[in-house]
Amino acid sequence: MDKNRDLLINFILDIVPMKQGDALEIANSFHPLQLKKGELLVTENQINDDYFYLQRGLMRTFLYDLKGNEITTDFFIENNVVFEVTSFFNRVHSEVNIEAITDCFGFRISYEELNTLFHNKIAFRDFGRAILVKEFISSKKRNYGMINRTAEQRYQNLLLSKPKILQHSPLKYVASYLGITDSTLSRLRKKI
Repeated sequence: MDKNRDLLINFILDIVPMKQGDALEIANSFHPLQLKKGELLVTENQINDDYFYLQRGLMRTFLYDLKGNEITTDFFIENNVVFEVTSFFNRVHSEVNIEAITDCFGFRISYEELNTLFHNKIAFRDFGRAILVKEFISSKKRNYGMINRTAEQRYQNLLLSKPKILQHSPLKYVASYLGITDSTLSRLRKKI
């Protein structure tokens, strides 16, 4: 077994305790995928068919506002699942793009393969549910933070929770994610 697949197995086991054999069977259903910096995993107006475990690299979700500006709505660091939930599960066109900010490596499974696994493996149902709950909670915290935290508090939280984003992502992506201008971000960085 290769080291990368072992890391996928460990990720699965960290999310939901299960038999080693079940984790191995689930991991073997995923296929390796490399993305180059700037490559899109999900493209706006297409149906997201990839459920992707990001093992190495940094990715972001972005969309365009009414003026045509790119707005970063999420970042993904290694050891996370990356997909556009609405498009993937409802089989509708995505409203967002998911882009590799750095070269990325991970494992993907298609919608059809995921559903087969979901219906045949109880352990995978628990895994999938745990991932969705984790992402739902993260999304809620972010939404609340945009309302009840200052720009400085949001920046400090990002600095503590996901420092790799600040090390490897262009500052314009970080500023739009935080809901501030580039110049405000520059002032915050100098202050902190």
